[in-house]
Order: sequence, then structure tokens, then C-alpha cells
Amino acid sequence: MIKGILFDKDGTLIDFFSLWMGAAKAVVIQFLKENELSEEVKERVFYAMGIENGEIDPYGGLAYKSYSEIALDITDELSREQIYLDSRKVRMQLERLFAEYVTESQAQYVETADIKAVLDSLKQRNIWIGLATADTVPSAKNCLERLEVLEKFDYVGADDGVLRPKPEADMFLEFQNKFGLKPQEIAVVGDTYNDIRFARENGGVAIGVLSGVSREADFCGEADYILNSVGELPQLLEQI
Repeated sequence: MIKGILFDKDGTLIDFFSLWMGAAKAVVIQFLKENELSEEVKERVFYAMGIENGEIDPYGGLAYKSYSEIALDITDELSREQIYLDSRKVRMQLERLFAEYVTESQAQYVETADIKAVLDSLKQRNIWIGLATADTVPSAKNCLERLEVLEKFDYVGADDGVLRPKPEADMFLEFQNKFGLKPQEIAVVGDTYNDIRFARENGGVAIGVLSGVSREADFCGEADYILNSVGELPQLLEQI
């Protein structure tokens, strides 16, 4: 029986593309300017982030990695062009630039379903509700506040500089221990294969959603259940 659910954020609760593609384009332009890099390496930076020809790679950094991991990918890629940057500085730049963009009033948070209705349904079942995201804590909470659902979350797991990113066990174990749950009583709901790994490797139930960067094939047959969006979650819980 599922007693707790850990949601991914981007692509799961909110539309990934309407927010993060615009954010990535704006951030890369400013990133090049701040580091006095030429336009010639712009595509290299996009590629390191997991964007190629305007398409997001579901296995690429922007789809699921933390800023620290994306920073390493960027510095590794640029080093091939004999451009050497400090990955710690790059991480701080990325955190600041993305935070500035996503907290702007014009930044769009488009829900993938009626999130309030879904969360209310879970509350009626006495299910603990958590978030497990690669985003930073302030950015994650800002998003939930903008959606007016922050108070419905019993746990917010995000990049605080201490917790290791998914699929490492840190957020799963913190959520599990906080509410005295068994691993098999926790479902992870996410739009990337990394979310499925996060569930599988920690003994949870893996639920993939097709509202983000992944297609059904990207879940590699590893997900226990695949939904079009989190809007179908209450119905799934009825069935299982």
C-alpha cells in the first residue's frame, strides 16, 4: 500500500518546456557575457546542458541534473576548446541566473494537470506528500508558492548543497525516515528515467509520467506504471 509519494517537479507538476527552455536560452546568453565568451561556443554550452538543435535530451543535464553537475558538464565541454573555467564559479553563476529568471513575475508556471485537486485527493487518503527535485530549495519553494500548493507538501527535498541529487538515496531516506515509512510504501512520480532509477534503487514504486521530456520508450520498461500526467494518479491509486 502506498503511504507516501515523492514528486519530481519540472515536467511532472509543471510544464518543463514553457519554463526551462526560455530560461536556458536567457541564462546561456548572460553566461557567455559574464565569462567574456564568444557566440561561437554557445552551442557547446547548450550541448553540455543537454540541448541540441533546440531539442532537450531526456538523459541530458537540464532534464534532471543539479546545478553542480551541469556546471561540471559545461566546464568539461569548454575545456575541449581550451577554455578553462572554475566549476564552482560556474555553479554559482547558474544558480543565480536561473533563479533570477524563474522568480521573475513573467516566468510561466504551467501546471501539467489540476495539481491542487490531485494533492487534495492524496490528502484525503492520508498519503504523505513530498517533493524530490534537482532544483535549489528557494527555487523549488517559489514554484510551489506560485502554484499555491506549498502548504500541501509535507516534505520538500531539493539541492541545499548537502543532500545528494537523485538517484542517490538521500532525499528518499529523509522522506522515509521522517514519516516512518517502508521503502515499498513510497511511490516516486517523475518524467525522466532518472526518477525511475531513484525509485528502483531505493526500493520504491516507480511511476513515470509522459508530461515532460520523456516518451514511454525512455523509461526502458523499468517503470511500474506509466501515466500521461499526474492527473491520472488518483485513479491509479484506486486500482492498486
